[in-house]
Formats: sequence, structure tokens, C-alpha cells
Amino acid sequence: MKPLRDDQPREIGPYRVLAELGEGGMGRVLLAAAGDGQLVALKVMRPHLLHDPQFRYRFRREVITSREVAASKWTAAVLASDEHAPEPWLASEFFHGPTLAEALHANGPLDEASTRRLMHGLAAALAEIHSFGVVHRDLKPSNVILTDDGIRLIDFGIARVTEEAGGEASITQTGALIGAPAFMSPEQVTRQAIGPASDLFSLGTTVITASTGANPFDAEALYEVMNRVVNGDPGLERLPEALRYLVEPCMRRQPEERVSAAELVLRIGEPLAAPWPPAVAAIERAQRAEVAELARRHGWDTMVRPNRTVVMFGPGIVLARAPSQPGLSEPSTVSYSPAPPASYPSAPQGYSPAAPGHAPLPPGGPVLPPGGLPPQGPKPDRTVLYAVLAVAAVVAIALVVLLPNLGGDDDKEPEIAQSDDATSAATETGDDSGLGGEETDPVETETDPIADAVVGDCFWDYGDATTADLEPSNCEDGSFEVVDVYHDTTDLGSCDAVDDMTTSVSFSDANLVICLSYLHPNGEAYHAEVGECVFGPNDSVSEWYPIECQEGAFEVLERLEGVNDPASCSESVYYNQNYTFTTSQTYLDVVLCLKMIYPDDMGYATQDDCMSMTGDPEAGTALFYFADCDAANTYVTGRVDEYENLDWCGDDGWSTWYSTDFPDHAYTVCWRYL
Repeated sequence: MKPLRDDQPREIGPYRVLAELGEGGMGRVLLAAAGDGQLVALKVMRPHLLHDPQFRYRFRREVITSREVAASKWTAAVLASDEHAPEPWLASEFFHGPTLAEALHANGPLDEASTRRLMHGLAAALAEIHSFGVVHRDLKPSNVILTDDGIRLIDFGIARVTEEAGGEASITQTGALIGAPAFMSPEQVTRQAIGPASDLFSLGTTVITASTGANPFDAEALYEVMNRVVNGDPGLERLPEALRYLVEPCMRRQPEERVSAAELVLRIGEPLAAPWPPAVAAIERAQRAEVAELARRHGWDTMVRPNRTVVMFGPGIVLARAPSQPGLSEPSTVSYSPAPPASYPSAPQGYSPAAPGHAPLPPGGPVLPPGGLPPQGPKPDRTVLYAVLAVAAVVAIALVVLLPNLGGDDDKEPEIAQSDDATSAATETGDDSGLGGEETDPVETETDPIADAVVGDCFWDYGDATTADLEPSNCEDGSFEVVDVYHDTTDLGSCDAVDDMTTSVSFSDANLVICLSYLHPNGEAYHAEVGECVFGPNDSVSEWYPIECQEGAFEVLERLEGVNDPASCSESVYYNQNYTFTTSQTYLDVVLCLKMIYPDDMGYATQDDCMSMTGDPEAGTALFYFADCDAANTYVTGRVDEYENLDWCGDDGWSTWYSTDFPDHAYTVCWRYL
């Protein structure tokens, strides 16, 4: 836990910010207190995520999903959120206890009893969230808290509702690698459909890591990590035999061959109530003392509720109701969920938040009348109505058939009656109407692939930048996939807010607009926008793909469309890589101007830059960030684009880094104290 910096806000939404708990790829996590004393882990999203026009919508859906599944003994419930804030945030229950990652760092591998207890908690948590049709997708040691009564699974930031449970394929399967690659499932790495079985593979990897102290798929190069996840050996022989029997069915390559979470709970059985190792308990005691001291500095005291959440009380705090807490008053709990914006209409009773085509449900869910939903009345008997409609339909068909045969000379009576010979002739010709006539071939109905286009269809475009000439395709590389269709309009601007849209085509005859996404053979990074991150092999012909922003990946600084010359990238001090997508049509060419994500700002430091250093350089934990020289504690004395060229620094301090995937971006930077 770190004290707040001077530039950090002291209030966010209805919460009073107290300290910083950590930082991740999606944002910062802060310790904060509500007006009723409830301590929360407040996750504040990074501003670059706002470049995605769909982010706030997805964020809201994820919050709703988290509220659905996270109110249990195994998870941290989401209490409030505001996706419309300048920096969107969400608040979850705060628990004392280290993450599994912190525990492994302090204690080393867990013993067999502790590992079995961990596995039981993870399986039970997944069984519960899977029952809601939700996949967590980011199970890893840093998302597991070890509490004195078990575990808590946290961070549903990228959880998804499965399509079978009412989610949308476009939301569930984004095509981007999101999460920690070494804890992903093979289907996540290869960007296949993701289901509950994916979480079981991640559970197995987490348990192996906890028991052995090492992730079986970890490697220096990111590309090698993902190759090992798909093809590597999980190293089950390093596990005790009893654990190996439980983990093996989680690590099968094919999702359909893996055990379910509910079945795994039964196989594990009730674990022994053994405490966590002493080092883990010591971390929790230290954390309790640290939080209590922080509260006392503000004139408050703390207590832990029976459900293990933490609350403060003292002057200025209206204490929330604490279940079964002796000696405390029980006023009504205050709700701090923000009011939904006017653009989100009220949801009907019985609304499912995962149902596609509906506006997201406002926080807290629909308001039901006392006693729940009223019973439905009996279904009305419409038998007579249906009979009348059937007779009317028969009469209408008869008139259509008879009227053309009643024409002829006005003076001549129509011949309605027919002889037996005429009837026989009609039967022989295949006309069973009894009116005679020649047999006719069935009419073949032709479909129009343009007018009938739906999301997921694909077309070749034999036209150019201004004129489309579409022919259906089987979604091969180089074709266009339909990502949205707008009827009753020819306004090309209808597609402007559609994700991954390359071009739009209007058809006046069908009165519709089709939004098309180009399928480039070099990967889905073709659609990456400014602020997003991408990764791929160190060449110009292999597939690149979106990935969560992390060390070793590349952030997009500029996206240049209709350009195939990397020299067009601006001379930004951070620009140091590019990737060019060329096509047979110049207007489809794209250049991505990229910057390598280094561990800290030292990757871009030059001579005489002032830096603020945190951590211990002797222990190898030092991190450097650009700062005004008045506030800095170090400055840069030199830089060379080589790894571990320590002699070059002489008696100065040094910071060095390299990527095995992109060794050209290695550096050794020399520094001195100010």
C-alpha cells in the first residue's frame, strides 16, 4: 500500500480516497471509504481506454455482470460504478489478505494442503459464476485474494456473458488477447470461442504455479509464452500425485475434454481446514495493522465484518449496517450507485441484462412490486378465432385460382361444371385442382445477397475506393466481413461508430447501408486504433494482433490510412517501430506508428533528462519516471542501445532492458543522483 501522490484526487464519486493499493494494465486500484464507513477497492480506468467508442457500453455491461455473479462467499461484489466519469471507475468490496501472487513471493510454493484448499476455493467460485453463464477469462494469482476463511476471486473487468446465456458474440469474442498470456487457455491464445472450460485451464495453470512456484508456460519472449500455452508441457509430474489427479483434467488441450468446475468441486471434496502458511498469515496481520493505522491517522477505527469485508467508524461516518455485529446500531445502509443517465430507459420487469438488443440495466436492477412479479393470467382461448381465419384463407385462395378462368366472351356463360373426362385429363397432367390446364414447373425464388446481408456475411469487392462491386465470399483473407447493417437509410455515416469498420456501402434499391470490415491476411491488428496495443513476430509478413497493453507490447501512436510508407510516421520521441499493412487497393493500406512499452520511462530517456526514481537500485527494483528537475532525484548521464553494457556507465548507476522478441529496442542508460 502506497501513500497518495500530490497529484492524485482525494475524492472520486462518493468515495474518500485513502491510499494506492496497486496498478495494472487497465488502471489504478485505490483504497477508499464510503460515507457509511465501507472500505472499497476502487478501480480507476486508464484514460486511453476512452479512445474506444464502445468502451463505456462494454464497461457498463461488465459492471452489471459483476453485480450478478459477485455477491457470494467466493467473490468480491461490485458495489458501485460510474462509466460516465472522465476516468471511469468501479468500487468492489475490500478484504484483508494478500493476493496469491504476493503470497508466493513471500512464502514460495504452497504445501499440498494449502494448494488443495486453494483449488477447492477456485473451483467453487468458478462453479458459481459459470452457473450465471459468465466466464471470468483472467484467472491468475494476482486476481486471487487469500483470506483467513478461504479465497476471494476478484477483478471481473474482462468477464463476459457467454452467447448461450444471452450474451453477444461480438462482445464475448473480441478477437483481442486480453489478460496474462502465461495464464491463458489455448483457445484464448488462438482467439477461438471462449467458454467456461477456458477458466478451468487457467485454474490448472494457477494451481501448478502455486504448488511448484513456477508457471509452466512462462518464457522471456512473449511469442514463446503463447506457443508453450498452445503446444507445451504443463509439467504435471512436478505435482504431488493427489494434486496431479485433480489438475490433469483441467489441462487438456481440447475444451470439451476438460472437467467442469462443479464436477471438480466434487472430486476435490471438502479440504482440511488447514491455515495458510505462516508467511501468508504474517502478510495479512501486517496489512490489517497498516489499514488500522491509516484509519487512526484520520481519527477513525476499523473492524472486520463476519463476511470479512472491512468497515471504518468514527467522527463523520454514518456506520452502515453490519450483520450480526454486537454492540452496534443498525441504521439503513446507504446506496451510492450513481443515477443512470437519461439515455438508458427503464428496463421492463423480467429484463435480462445479458439480452442483446436492450439498453443496459441501470444499477440495482429492475424495481419489483412487493411479493415479486404478479402471476400471469390464463392464456385466452383463441380456437374460434383461428378457425374463422382458416376459413377466410381458404376462400381467398379459391378466388385467386377461379377468377382468371371466369373470363372470356361477355355473351358466353362461364363453364364451371366439368365432365369426368376433363377431370381425368386434369389428373393425368398433374393438375389436382380439378380445373384442367398444363402442368407448370415450380417457381424458384432468387435471393439477393446484398438485400439479405446480415452480420457475419462476407463479400469480395471488385470495385475501388469510390465504387463498390460486391460478390459473396467465404470470408477468405482479402475479403470484407459485414459488421453491421442499417435498413431504411442510405446514409453512409450510419457506420461511423461501428467497431473495426473499414468502409461502408449504400444501396438505394434496397434502401440499406452495409458496414464492412476488411480481413487483412496479416492479422486483426489491421484495425488497431490510437491508444490500443498490438504485438506479433519481428517481421513484416506474419500475423499481428491486438493485445492488452503490457511490457514488451507496442502502443499505437498513429494510424495512417491510405498510406504504405512508414516514413510517414511523425518524428515523435516515442516512435520507434512501425507495421505496414499493404493491399491491392491503396485506399486500404494502413501504417501503424508504434512505441515499445518499456518497464518505465527510462526506455525513452536521453542524456541530461531528470528522472524520479522509486525502489531500490541495489535490489533491482528501481523504476524511473520523467520529472521536473526540481522534483527529481536522478539525472541521465548517457545512453547506449545495447543490453547490459555496464562498463560503459563506469561508476554511474545503470538501468538496462531488452526484449528477446525485439532485441533492437535494448538499452543501457547511465544515471547519477541529483
